[in-house]
Amino acid sequence: MLHPRAGHGVSWARRDRHHSPGFTAPYSESSMHGEAVIEASPQRVYSHLVDVSRWPDWVPEVRLARVPNEIRLGAAFEIELYGVQLEAVVSEYEPDTRFGWIGSSADLSIYQAWTLVPVCPGTQVIAKRVERELTTALIRGSQAEEFYYAHQDVLLRLKRLAEGAEPSA
Repeated sequence: MLHPRAGHGVSWARRDRHHSPGFTAPYSESSMHGEAVIEASPQRVYSHLVDVSRWPDWVPEVRLARVPNEIRLGAAFEIELYGVQLEAVVSEYEPDTRFGWIGSSADLSIYQAWTLVPVCPGTQVIAKRVERELTTALIRGSQAEEFYYAHQDVLLRLKRLAEGAEPSA
């Protein structure tokens, strides 16, 4: 599926869904992938990704981020995402190249990774997110598409932020 704003910085995006039949509760897995070229250095882009305490400023679905220590491989933090409190841990930390985290609650688990590749004129950002959620708690009808577009919107906001523009509300 192509993002409706693909001409505005998101080069392409895809979303796959899978319902797990072996569970008594209606669990679902979503895999989202998006790419963008950002006219900023990998160091600048990476600095925004690892500044977890500032995510609520530019990631609309994050309402709260508590980071007790510095962000590094294995560091724990808490975020409120989609109104759900998640315990999270940094699972991938390669400065200026790759940042990933895993978060979970009783009803939701998320893996998100950002890969940064130097290109002319800046950085190609490859974002992947896999969510496994209790469908009845979080996904009601068109909300599944809203989650997908929110993932793509974060790429656009990161692009504006790293290129020096303020993210729009």
